[in-house]
Amino acid sequence: MRPKNDERKMEVYRFVTDFMKDRGVCPTTQEIGDTLGMAKSTVSKYMNRLMDDGLIEKYGRYQTVLSDAPILPENYVMMPVVGSIACGQPVLAIEEVEEYIPINVGLLGYGEYFGLIARGDSMIEAGINDGDTVYVRKQNTAIDGEIVVAMVEDEYSDGWSATLKRFYRDMKNGRYILHPENPSLDDIVVDKVHVVGVAVRVLKNLETGKRRFC
Repeated sequence: MRPKNDERKMEVYRFVTDFMKDRGVCPTTQEIGDTLGMAKSTVSKYMNRLMDDGLIEKYGRYQTVLSDAPILPENYVMMPVVGSIACGQPVLAIEEVEEYIPINVGLLGYGEYFGLIARGDSMIEAGINDGDTVYVRKQNTAIDGEIVVAMVEDEYSDGWSATLKRFYRDMKNGRYILHPENPSLDDIVVDKVHVVGVAVRVLKNLETGKRRFC
């Protein structure tokens, strides 16, 4: 269940966007408060939170609210897409948020999620192709056979690199196996691995050079 404060925040958001659709201007804090039964200070608090969430861009006494983000149904959230990840040999992770996409939370289940753009062909037999968007649930553990975002030590630097592979434990030798779903490629076998998340769903890239979200 969504916390009450989040429900009230989205109530403010819906009122503001509906008001702007009807009248072409942003309502004042007084108008929002009078309609929703809130003090002006409470309205300002929620408006600031909406800015932090990226749902509105500007808010002030004499400013117009600008919303580039879609108006989301109740069961949708904006999921960050945080760059690309190798489906071949590990590459340095890109963690900057590139964009946000609307996601139906009912499709993913409980947890915190982020998106990654798959690069390479090592996971093609798992249905993950170059350019696909992989939905990843944040967690630091995995069960054998799950497809994970894994951080491994980079042999060419002092840092860690990220890769998308199927995860297995080699209990006999105390090592970890990151298995590609491509018969032409070899397993990556390492002594240490940090699991960043588990892949739960893939959004296909059906048109070369373009990504579509729906």
